[in-house]
Formats: sequence, structure tokens, C-alpha cells
Amino acid sequence: MTNQPTTERDTLITMLARHRGFLLQTAEGLTEEQARTASTVSALTVASLLKHVADTEEQWFAFAVRGAEAFGGSGVYESDVDWSAVDAEAATNDGDWSDSEWDDPRFVLTEEETLPVLRQRLADVAAASEQIILTADLDAEHVLPEAPWFEKGASWSTRRVALHMLAEISQHAGHADIIREAIDGQRTMG
Repeated sequence: MTNQPTTERDTLITMLARHRGFLLQTAEGLTEEQARTASTVSALTVASLLKHVADTEEQWFAFAVRGAEAFGGSGVYESDVDWSAVDAEAATNDGDWSDSEWDDPRFVLTEEETLPVLRQRLADVAAASEQIILTADLDAEHVLPEAPWFEKGASWSTRRVALHMLAEISQHAGHADIIREAIDGQRTMG
């Protein structure tokens, strides 16, 4: 029998690691070119998903510690974003916000963002997240930044951030699995 997590904190850390592992597994054996290949109708690639998950996890756990100020400079939650313009742009794309100009940097890769660099970044972010889960008050809450997908004035606890990241990582591991299967037929999740 394997060692099972014994506390809520252990469970959160274990589950986040497991789903990060699924995501990382999709990149195993890929060349840099394959990792940057958009193999479906989406512009997403395995490499861009590694970047996005690391950036998103880092930002959300910073929010768990510092509140909405952690989102400053990200482009997504800037106070001067004209959400009505973003909504109008999304309406022309059948509700899809992924082509909005404020979202692009979250998936665009630089030449320096190679698979080893992206894997290490994800590992570094994971280590920082684990420290926050181990040491932060899981019930401490911060008000969410203004965005059309958040309930106005809602607050999230550190626990809720961890659960949100579990869902985010899991969703993107599934995306990466589909992309990988379209590249070379390999499946990592079933």
C-alpha cells in the first residue's frame, strides 16, 4: 500500500503534483518543434500550456498570500481593462475570449522558453506553491480582482485557490493530452 496523504495540506500538495505530472508527461519525448506545434484547431501547444500553467499557478498563489495586488501588471486583471470592449470582442468570436489582445502574452513563447526551461519553471513554481500550502492559513481570504467571470466582491481563501489550480491544471493536462495525441498518437491520460 502506498503512503496516503494524512492532512488536508498533504492532500492538496499530492493532488496538485499528480495533475502537474499528467501535464508534464504530455511533453515527454517531444522535440522542441513538436512541443510548439498547434496540432488542433486551437492555437494552444504543449509548450504554451506548460508556460500558461506555471504563470497562472504562480500568480494565483501570490494572490493567496497578497490579495488582488498580485495580479498587477498581468494584463488580465488590470484596473484599466475595458471589460465591455473585451466582451464585445468575445461576442464576435462566439463568446471566445482566447483571441483577445490582453490574453495573448499568456501563451506566447520566447526562443528561450525551451522544454527544459519550462519544466524547471513549473517545478520551481510548484515548490513555491507547496510552501504556501504548508504555511499559509488555508481559510485566509482575499477579495477577487474585478473581471466579468468573477462574482462582484467575492473572496477566495487559500484553500479555494489551491482547488482552483487543481481544476486549472487538470483541464490543461487534458488539453495537452489531446494536442499530443494529434501530434504523434501518444496519449498520456487514457
